[in-house]
Amino acid sequence: MTAALAVVLLALAGFVLQAMVNTTRATEMQSDALIVDMKFTEARIAVAMQEVNLRHYQVEPSVAVRARFDQVAVEAERNLADIAKTSARARQDAERLLAGQIAYRKLADDLIAKVADSDPDFMSFDRLEVTPSFYSLQNDVDDVSRAYHEYAQQQVIELGKRQGRLLVGTALGFAVGLTLVAMIMRMVLGYQRRLVTQAADSRHQALHDPLTGLPNRALFQQDLQKALARDGRTALMIIDLDGFKAVNDTIGHHAGDQVLIESGQRLAAHVQAPAVVARLGGDEFAVLLPQVSGLAEATTLADRLVAELNRDFVLDERPAAISGSLGVALSPEEGPRDADELFRHADAAMYRAKRHGGGVTVYDPTADADQPDDRMQLFADLRLLLETGDPHGQIQLYYQPQVRLRDGRVTGVEALVRWHHPVHGLVMPAGLLPIAERGGLETTLTYHLLAVVARQAAGWLAGGWQGRVSFNVSPGALDDERFAENVLATISAAGMPPWMLRLELSETGIMADSGAAPETLRRISQSGVTVSVDDFGTGFSSLVQLRDVPADELKIDRIFLGNLTPGTPDEVMVRSSIDLGHNLGLEVVAEGVEDVATLIHLAGMTCDYAQGFVLAPPVPAQDLPEACRAAEATAAAALGYAASSPAR
Repeated sequence: MTAALAVVLLALAGFVLQAMVNTTRATEMQSDALIVDMKFTEARIAVAMQEVNLRHYQVEPSVAVRARFDQVAVEAERNLADIAKTSARARQDAERLLAGQIAYRKLADDLIAKVADSDPDFMSFDRLEVTPSFYSLQNDVDDVSRAYHEYAQQQVIELGKRQGRLLVGTALGFAVGLTLVAMIMRMVLGYQRRLVTQAADSRHQALHDPLTGLPNRALFQQDLQKALARDGRTALMIIDLDGFKAVNDTIGHHAGDQVLIESGQRLAAHVQAPAVVARLGGDEFAVLLPQVSGLAEATTLADRLVAELNRDFVLDERPAAISGSLGVALSPEEGPRDADELFRHADAAMYRAKRHGGGVTVYDPTADADQPDDRMQLFADLRLLLETGDPHGQIQLYYQPQVRLRDGRVTGVEALVRWHHPVHGLVMPAGLLPIAERGGLETTLTYHLLAVVARQAAGWLAGGWQGRVSFNVSPGALDDERFAENVLATISAAGMPPWMLRLELSETGIMADSGAAPETLRRISQSGVTVSVDDFGTGFSSLVQLRDVPADELKIDRIFLGNLTPGTPDEVMVRSSIDLGHNLGLEVVAEGVEDVATLIHLAGMTCDYAQGFVLAPPVPAQDLPEACRAAEATAAAALGYAASSPAR
C-alpha cells in the first residue's frame, strides 16, 4: 500500500511538473503571440493613419500635419522593427513589411515635397506611385496581421486545453492521495490564477492608455468598427485640449499629466455605457456614442463635455485653465459606413472649432469640404507676395478709430489687415491668417505689415497727427529671438517714434508662448513701445501671467458687450475687468461696441477707450480722417461733449 501510494504520488508529481512546464511554455507562447498580434495591429493602424495624414496634408499642407504623418510613420517602422527583433516566427514577415513601409514612406515624402512646392504633377505622382504602393502595403500588412491574430487565438485555445488536462490529472491524483494532492492542487490553482491574471493584465495594458487608464486608439478603433456594424446612427467626437502646451511649458510635465488624467475623468463621468471615452494620444481624446437618436443628443452631450473641460484645474503646483475644441460627426443613416471616413469628418470639425477659438463644431460637408487647390493657390500667392515685397499693394491695412471716452477725442487707431486678391476678391483676416500660420508665413507677414504701419504712421506724424497706432502681433512672431530688435529697427527706419506704436497680443497667444514673451516685451517696452493684451477675458489666463507681461492696456473682447444691463454677468465681467485694469495701472479699451447705449454705459463704468462700428468701421488709410470725424461726432452726441476740432 505504501509502495503503491509512493508510486502514485511520484507519478502524480511527474504529471504535475510536466503539465506546469507545458502550461508555462504555452503561456509564454500565448503572451508572445498576443504581443506580436498587438504590434502587427498597431503597425496596421499606423500604416492606415499615414495615408489619412498624407491626404490631410494635401488638403492642409501644414507643419503640424507633416509632424503627425512623420509620427505615425516612425511608429509603424518601430513596431515592425520590434517584431523582427523579438519574434523568430514573425521575423521574415516583419522584415518584408518594413521594407514595404520604408519604400512607401519615401514615395510619400516625395509627394509631400511636391505638394509643398505646389508641383502640378503631384496628383499624377500620387495616383501612379504613392497610392498603389500604399494599397500594396496595406493589403500585405492586413493579411499578415490577420494571420498572426488567428495564430494568437489558437495559442489561447491551446493554453485552455492544456489547463483543462492539468485540472483533470490533478483531480484524479486527488482521489488517490487526498492530503498531498490537495496541497499540490492549491499550488497549481494558485499558479494558474496568476497566469490568467497576468494574461488579462497584458491584454489590458496593450489596449489601454497607461496614464489615464482609458481605452487607447487600438481598442477605440475596435469599438468603433463594432458600433458601425450595427443598425442605428453612431456619433464620434474628437476633442483637443486648447492651452495644454502652455501648462506643460509653464508649470511642468507633471502638471500636464495631471491635466490629462483629470480631463479623462471629467469626460468619462458624463458618458454612460455603452458609450466609450478614449485617449487617442497627446492631448487628444475621443468619445464614441454607438447609438444616438440624432444630432441634438450628440451636441447636448458635447456642450456638457466642453463645459467640463473649461472649468479650472486645481493642480499640485497652482491652478490652471484650458479649454476644449470638439468636433462631432454622425454616421450616415443609410449606405456604407467607413470608420476612417467618420474619423476624418470628426477631425475636420474639431480643427474648424479650433480655428474659431474652441467649443463645439458639427461636421459640415460644405464648411469642411476639402478645397486643396484654392488653399494651395492662396498659400502660393501669399508666399510670392511676401517674397517680392507686394509691389502692387494687394495686402493693405485698414484702420479703426479709438475714441477716448472722457472727452470724445480720437487718440488712436487699430490697424487691421485685408488682402485684395485679384481672383478671390477681398480676403478677411479669418481667411488670410490661418493660411499664413499653417504655411509658416505668420512671422514674415507680421514684419511686412509692421513696415507698412510704420511708414503710414510716420506720414501722419509729419502731417501733425500724434495718435497711437495699435498693431496686432502674431503669437508665432514672439518665437523669433530677434523680434524686439527687428521691431525697433523697422520703426526707426520709417521714422516712426516708439511711443506711437502699441503692440497688441492676444491673451491666448501669450498663454501659449513658451515663456520668452515677457522678456521680449520688456525689451521693447523699455524703448517706449507700449503693449496691449487683446481679447482679454477669453483666454483663461491667470493673474500671474498678466503680472509678468509688461502691459500698458487691456482690451475687453466684444463677446462681453452684448448685454451690459446692470446685474447681468456681462456687466459684472466688464466692470470687474475695468477695475482690474485700473488697479494695475493699465488703460482699458472696449472693442466691438455696436450701439450707443453700450457706449454710454461704458463711459459710466469709467472705461478709458472704445472702438466699434457704432463709432466707425475699419477704413482704408485715405478715408481715416473722415472716419475719425464721424467717430468724434457720434461720441459727442452720445456722451454730451462739445464737438471737437476736425480730426486730422
